[in-house]
Amino acid sequence: MSRPLSTPQAFARLGLLLGLLPPAAIFFRLFLYPSGLKPFGGGDSWWFPFCLFMNVICCIVGRAMGAKFGKAIEQIEPTSWSVLLLLAAAIGSAWGALTGGAGGALFFGVGAIFGMLCAAPVGTLAFIFFTPLHRLLARGGMIDARHFWPLACGVTMTITALILSPHIFPY
Repeated sequence: MSRPLSTPQAFARLGLLLGLLPPAAIFFRLFLYPSGLKPFGGGDSWWFPFCLFMNVICCIVGRAMGAKFGKAIEQIEPTSWSVLLLLAAAIGSAWGALTGGAGGALFFGVGAIFGMLCAAPVGTLAFIFFTPLHRLLARGGMIDARHFWPLACGVTMTITALILSPHIFPY
């Protein structure tokens, strides 16, 4: 392994990616698309700093929670596949709720509820897909960065594409 990443490091980086792209896609769907794709809502740019700051908070908290929950994943990876998937879903949901709640709390406090509701399914899906693949590719608790990045980017971008898809959630 030329560039090994421990399980907490891998999940911290996954959390950073998940805190960046899916929230940006959600903000795009909520604010930019209805304005006819005009930058900053066609002159109503009051919401842009809120969204940008919420996205930054989601990245920071997502990375921190990813590292913390990566330690938990490290403990459960040797268990059976069914237990791994069940606990990965629970951990992913908790990751999403904490990350989305922290990011959304900046939007007058009420956004924390909406942030939790939007981010929990993202975290659940991401952890369900990423954790088994991580288990298959990791050796001795370490995964090579050459294997990690395509995996993490693939999972994150697939979820982002689902959020942006007009066939899943009509505009």
